[in-house]
Amino acid sequence: PLVTADHVFNNRLAVVSDNVSGMEELVRYVYAKGHRKIAFLHGERTTVTQNRLIGFHRACEDLGLEIPEEYIRECVYHDPQRCAQVTRELMNLPERPTCIIFPDDFSYIGGMNVLQAHGLRIPEDISVVGYDGIHLAKVMNLTTYSQNAEKLGSIAAERLISLIERPKTTLIDRILVQGELLKGGSVKDIR
Repeated sequence: PLVTADHVFNNRLAVVSDNVSGMEELVRYVYAKGHRKIAFLHGERTTVTQNRLIGFHRACEDLGLEIPEEYIRECVYHDPQRCAQVTRELMNLPERPTCIIFPDDFSYIGGMNVLQAHGLRIPEDISVVGYDGIHLAKVMNLTTYSQNAEKLGSIAAERLISLIERPKTTLIDRILVQGELLKGGSVKDIR
């Protein structure tokens, strides 16, 4: 019996965050604050990343936003150094974004350090958002999309027990778990 949490593996039962709607909600939030130059630094190519990219592009399309390709950059999840490098590249563009969506809250630290080294203040000069909702994001007052890790784990455990105790009647499917937008102080209203 196998259940994966926030990862899809070999068509097995998976309990995953709804990364499509989570990213859509983040984009809509920063758009509502007046941002039209939105950069998205995403993680390496995984199912999670593909879903977040779909959510990003869907929201942009629905809002009529045309995002330059140079604003959409690949990073590595949980890697502040790589995120710093890509943030530096964004800051060297002739037309900088007004808001950067980072691949996760931890990687944001690398981006934050680069932004501060460029003399930029968050959110006064540039807005930023993260993804995951880790405790550190709350401490840093980062706007982020919080994944419901407790619910993910709880459902995964329940489904694993079901697979063990009732293997012939337990559906092998993908269960989506909603998170929530945490509105920190890292997005400036520029309307």
